[in-house]
Amino acid sequence: MTLASADRWVRVRRLFESALELPFEQRLPFVSAACADDHESRADVMQLLEADESAVDLPVDRDCTREEPGIDGRMPEVLGFTLTRRLGAGGTSRVFEAICRENDARVAIKVMNAGANAQALQRFRQESRVLARLDHPSIVRLHESGHTQDGHVYLAMDFVDGDCIDRWCESASADLGTRVELALQVLEALGHAHAAGVVHRDIKPHNILVDRGGRVRVVDFGVARLHRDDGNRTGFHTETGNLVGTFAYMSPEQADGKASRVGPPTDVYQTALVLFELLTGELPYDVEDRGAMALLKAVLFERRRRLSELRPELDGPLDEVLHGALDADPTKRPQTVEQFAAQLRAALASMA
Repeated sequence: MTLASADRWVRVRRLFESALELPFEQRLPFVSAACADDHESRADVMQLLEADESAVDLPVDRDCTREEPGIDGRMPEVLGFTLTRRLGAGGTSRVFEAICRENDARVAIKVMNAGANAQALQRFRQESRVLARLDHPSIVRLHESGHTQDGHVYLAMDFVDGDCIDRWCESASADLGTRVELALQVLEALGHAHAAGVVHRDIKPHNILVDRGGRVRVVDFGVARLHRDDGNRTGFHTETGNLVGTFAYMSPEQADGKASRVGPPTDVYQTALVLFELLTGELPYDVEDRGAMALLKAVLFERRRRLSELRPELDGPLDEVLHGALDADPTKRPQTVEQFAAQLRAALASMA
């Protein structure tokens, strides 16, 4: 989606909010009639409506380890594995803990839901391709992929015995230094991914697990972007204008649909958002009780609060580093995760 101007954004927002007030079956005719001469705005409004209806695009998803029963009370059957419990679910897939029958290893198995659309299936396969090329201790490893007995695609990956990074920090009463060090582990993992031609572009607490030993494991590369030449080889392309990622943690270039500007500075921005939240308990803009359109407005137009506004005692180098990494213009952020990591280390050292 391209929000080229505030005026057009206001029109899209008003149409979106008006459509939400209508019964589901009346929304498409209403939007089509209202945007008869503006196909771009029509596409924007429809994408927002689809996102608002999707459980995958919940603005803030904090429950990453809750055990839930299967949709129909049955576990999928995966040859060579015994599934023991469901760890979580989204709009397109479910994740289970399982035991490999060959070596008794614990794994996590991600199974595509029945009825998932072609785009979701493409992203699921993309995650398999991406993980197959990555080998780093802070990135979850892919063991194998295949089809369940009833024909659904699955991925078997490392099982991480831990918790989401924000909940881990809370339960461990982690100090500032520990929280920054965890962010540095994330940046190290992303540096490996970037060297392999992969931009994650959905970094958020839900996708960063911390195991019992305090080691970060970055997960969920389902919306990762490959460099253009790599995308040509794998057959996967990111279309300009698609909204990809989780709204509350989107970079401005993602929220504005500028796929050509998505790159390593996008992952820098999102990691800075996560660290800001780890240090303050909040994001630099308000996300509570806000739908898709309001979140896009926040990402694109609202002023970011500074770290020192919420924690005055942190006024200084760390505040400056995070402020720079959260710049709305990707060209003004650190251009690599290594550069951002060096800035964070220097800021942390100055506080010792």
